[in-house]
Amino acid sequence: MLDYYEAQGQPLATHVQWLRKNKYEDALMVLPHDGAAHDKVHAVSYESELQRAGFETQVVPNQGRAAAAQRIEAARRLFPRIWFNQVTTQPGIDALGAYHAKRDEGRLVDLGPEHDWASHAADAFGMMCIMYEEPVRRPDRSYQHRFHNRSWQSL
Repeated sequence: MLDYYEAQGQPLATHVQWLRKNKYEDALMVLPHDGAAHDKVHAVSYESELQRAGFETQVVPNQGRAAAAQRIEAARRLFPRIWFNQVTTQPGIDALGAYHAKRDEGRLVDLGPEHDWASHAADAFGMMCIMYEEPVRRPDRSYQHRFHNRSWQSL
């Protein structure tokens, strides 16, 4: 993991500027299912605007009721193989460490992930783990990644 970027309330152009400044022009923009939803007034979506800015996009279909559990399992499976640039990903690492379940203490059951300051980062990380594709080894023993720039974002 090279970078972690989180922002809230800024126009999309601010995020596009960060991506370009950090040399992520060739990165695939993987968006949650609502990334294709159109604004009712302007008839645009995050997907259409990122494409207009020159990025390739992929919208992940809605995963249904078990989406959080699927993201958590994918993250658990891949986590031992992930290397983090500690300097540029520390806020994201902190969010992953704080991610936790909402608990009903009266019935002693978990009610799914707590939606708090850490949940967007953890959801984005889990989505990245679900969409991860193993690099393909070429005949010359080098590796080919579909997209060589990797970061994780929470917008």
